[in-house]
Amino acid sequence: MASGNGKGQIFVKGKVIKTVPEHQIVETLIEEAMRIAEDMEPVDGTSPVVSVS
Repeated sequence: MASGNGKGQIFVKGKVIKTVPEHQIVETLIEEAMRIAEDMEPVDGTSPVVSVS
């Protein structure tokens, strides 16, 4: 994630996947983390978990 001038860019594997307004950065990061976790293969009978505090 990089930000400046009121915008944030979200990177996945070194590529920009989204540019969002500054106030949407955290929400977008959480959404992308959840999407990536859903696409991951389970390891040894577990599933990926994203927790937000």
